[in-house]
Amino acid sequence: MRTLTARQQVCFELYQTESNYVGILNTIMTVFKEPLEHPEQIGGPLLAPAEIKIIFGNLLPIYEVHQQVRNELANIINNWSEDHSIGNLILTHAPEFMKAYPPFVNFFEKTKVVLANCDSTKPRFHAFLKRCQSKPECGRQTLQELLIRPVQRLPSVILLLNDILKHTSKNSPDHEALEKAIQALKDVMMHINEDKRKTEGQVEMFDIVNDIENCPPNLLSSHRKLVAKTDMQEITDLLLKKGGPITMFLFTDVLEICKKRNKVASSLKSPGVVSISGTLKPQSKGYKHLDLLPLSHIKRVVDITETEDCKNVFAIVTWSSKELKELLYAFILHDDICKSTFLRTLCRQVANSVCKADAENLLTSLDPHLLALQSSDNSGNVLTKAFSKTKDKLGRALSMRRTPTKRGLSRAVSTIISPLRNFGTPSNSMQNFRLSSVTNLTLIPFLLTDALLPYNLRHRTNSPDSGYASSGRRSLSHQLPVLHLHQSEERR
Repeated sequence: MRTLTARQQVCFELYQTESNYVGILNTIMTVFKEPLEHPEQIGGPLLAPAEIKIIFGNLLPIYEVHQQVRNELANIINNWSEDHSIGNLILTHAPEFMKAYPPFVNFFEKTKVVLANCDSTKPRFHAFLKRCQSKPECGRQTLQELLIRPVQRLPSVILLLNDILKHTSKNSPDHEALEKAIQALKDVMMHINEDKRKTEGQVEMFDIVNDIENCPPNLLSSHRKLVAKTDMQEITDLLLKKGGPITMFLFTDVLEICKKRNKVASSLKSPGVVSISGTLKPQSKGYKHLDLLPLSHIKRVVDITETEDCKNVFAIVTWSSKELKELLYAFILHDDICKSTFLRTLCRQVANSVCKADAENLLTSLDPHLLALQSSDNSGNVLTKAFSKTKDKLGRALSMRRTPTKRGLSRAVSTIISPLRNFGTPSNSMQNFRLSSVTNLTLIPFLLTDALLPYNLRHRTNSPDSGYASSGRRSLSHQLPVLHLHQSEERR
């Protein structure tokens, strides 16, 4: 008996493993799939056609391509010569691997879920599986254990090709072909992983949209991906009148804010529930849509400084295209969420949405005692309005008892909110303007240039007979997003 060379031994091992693999695929197809598809089953079909397609639908292309690979390897082994190229054989079928494997691997988790559900809920199918698994060709392996073999096959082929490469002379034409074949299979696996992540992201998007009541249709988009999902409590009452638990879905370009429901009557998998009268009721969804904020509208992210009485609190300042002004939302993150990590992620996504590299400039810090603001209801300040209605709530939630001085309040407002920043370039008379002066704040409308005024007001101001200088103060203040601080008596 002729002794096999090291290269020939590894090639023979590749052929043996390929034959075993094809045998397993054949067992799945003939022992499990074909009987389930038989039209004349005693007692009726064991599985619905959709369930059979999910479990076995993407397996046939893999079976067919590996049958060809096995037959060609058998021809090489039976007519062995050192000049035979294993690398070219794999390269020939690499495009077929690229088409056949992604659909199976991407939905393998779904396959396992459907298989387990059918096994636990359908006694006849459970008995069928037990009967099939007792056959010698199954080797006492379950159907799920057999179905995982395609996921494992390509990595094992790469290992065997590396062994063949070690025993192949560099002068051999097959040496370069083997290197290309190994790289081709790695490219297939990389494509599978990328396609799997994309598929999982799309499935996740569908699940999120399906679980939100009154979800905006435009939330579902092919270019949009989920970045983070975070549970928190609203402090302000802009989203919920009485505040309450909410969930933020941070996507690559938008922020979906939902009210989180405590109890869900049915799962996502059930399209509806049947009432006592027999009518189909729509399923209760886990979330209710509150607001959809484009990340490009977020002007500032505020990190509230941590104290013993104030933990995991942050705020965002965003431009409202409906109300044509800046709004401030404040939230308390749950204790198990790292605030710094979440805020950095949020700032990075906001910066990416507006094509800016300075994400750290979007984040600012504020002491918690500056949130306990004292103001009248006539104040036009966005920050004051946001918290004056919830002052008592903030006091209970954060134990804030200190009232800031006028100087501290001015610093807080100027640091967080800048409604004039994006409306144009201030005139020379605005360059020396200081927010700490309450008197100067009332003069903002009269210091704006014509380019900042609405079209109808621009003509009124240019007209000498309009009388706007005496009556325009009130009308302009209602049409421009101008800061007004109520001048109240300071308490020392």
